[in-house]
Amino acid sequence: MQHGLQLYNFREELKQDFKGTLKEIAKLGFDGVEFANNYGGIEPEELAAFLRELKLECAGTMFPKEMLCEMDSPAWEMAKALNAPAATFSYTTNLPDSWRTLLEMCQMAGKNAAAHGTVFSYHNHWQEFSRLEDGEYVMTRVLAQTDPVQVFIEPDVCWLTRSGVDPVAYIHRYASRIKQIHLKDLRIPEERETMTALGKGCVDLAGCIAVAKETPCQWLIYEQDHSEDHFADAAESLAFLKKF
Repeated sequence: MQHGLQLYNFREELKQDFKGTLKEIAKLGFDGVEFANNYGGIEPEELAAFLRELKLECAGTMFPKEMLCEMDSPAWEMAKALNAPAATFSYTTNLPDSWRTLLEMCQMAGKNAAAHGTVFSYHNHWQEFSRLEDGEYVMTRVLAQTDPVQVFIEPDVCWLTRSGVDPVAYIHRYASRIKQIHLKDLRIPEERETMTALGKGCVDLAGCIAVAKETPCQWLIYEQDHSEDHFADAAESLAFLKKF
């Protein structure tokens, strides 16, 4: 498996200097980067060439959910040009009540991805693990009613932990539907804003990495939504990943 960095970590820096920030990120030593709805206003082939220049691969492409529900969306051209393992969206609106909308959007995005010769994956937060009236998790219901060949998942182990779901068991259960995993660490599961460099929190990252090695997962992607020093935390997190 390769080690990726989620560019959401550097969202403010990228707004100021997209290419310059990517150049600095490349120096950290990650194998690739996952884009988070920001492609610098650059055409797909030009961005692909820039990544090659930096010796970075594309670990993933995230887009607004509406884009992946459109067959003719430019998102598909971008994902294919970058040779992304998947095109991804997330959905947190009014769950669990709107679970059917989430289901329909995943089904639509999966079909669109297949038509374009690529893959759709869904990235979870914690809201998908609220329960329906019968006690079943929203995410469990959605995955049960979608085609496993068309709808993949990108588990976020931090949000799984915060939801009270064992991330190791979750990865094992859905192994065949996973190409990427978000590794994020948390000091206190009940608090949203206590994310930390990998290996300094309470998430069972060692267990997640061990079980990921038994799956078709291609990328372990470091993400840290909040940090006082993005570059220092990224370097520390990559050093942690390399221990495994």
